[in-house]
Amino acid sequence: MELRQLSYFAAVARHQHFTRASEELHVAQPALSQQVRKLEAELGVELLRRSTRSVELTEAGELLLARANRVLGEVESARQELSELGGRLRGHVELGSLPLASLGVPAMLKEFRGQYPGIGIHLHEQALDIIMPMLERGELDLTFALAGPDELGAGNTVQVLFVEELVVVMARSHHLAERRSIRLSELHDDPLIGFRRGSALRRAVDEHLEETETAPAYAYETFELETIRALASHGLGVALLPAGYLAPEGPPVATAHLRPRIRVPVSLVWRAERRNTPAAQAFLDFARERFG
Repeated sequence: MELRQLSYFAAVARHQHFTRASEELHVAQPALSQQVRKLEAELGVELLRRSTRSVELTEAGELLLARANRVLGEVESARQELSELGGRLRGHVELGSLPLASLGVPAMLKEFRGQYPGIGIHLHEQALDIIMPMLERGELDLTFALAGPDELGAGNTVQVLFVEELVVVMARSHHLAERRSIRLSELHDDPLIGFRRGSALRRAVDEHLEETETAPAYAYETFELETIRALASHGLGVALLPAGYLAPEGPPVATAHLRPRIRVPVSLVWRAERRNTPAAQAFLDFARERFG
């Protein structure tokens, strides 16, 4: 069993696709497939179920992936620690992200790059139900999450960075568009536009909807922030979004505070028992200092 084979296998498992994995690794797809098959032959088990469109892990593949990520992580840590001896930290960080303007990810990464030019960042924007298993499997070093410690499970270290307020987003022609604040019960006749199940924001919104007997019902669900804003702008319903989602330019909408106000934490999360690579630790220290 070679490190190269483990690296190839982990990339295919991460992308669930041989072509995308070969593009990431800059390796020809036939060579990638050959090495994964050699690994399966050596272990005497099938690691991946292949179809014409994608691949998925077998039970044996799931077991090997967890160990492969730990082994590759240790190798990367050693490589980065040795690079420190040369006076310059190198490596990369696998980072889960959020489209929050108040988080300021592009500006944050520019500042981090200025301090650590030898470290690359791989960004992953996914729903919480996808991001957290990736973190647990060792596919991510750290992730930002729109959730607090109580929601993110045992085994994780969670640092709340700040709190974000949810606002009502609606068309400028909406009959409540001039109001500064609105109760959920006042929106009971409006179709609700929201993120699909699996996102932290959807969980936060649903918890508050359950507490309101006359809350609006979902009519449109999507994972795309731009789509939610566009639907609201066209008067197809109302949405409840973090104020920080609305800072970038987009279709024109009106906003109002909820009464009572709903706030959700924005956190930085990492695995408690996992030893961070020097690059990941550098980003963690940087982010914690940046947000105080």
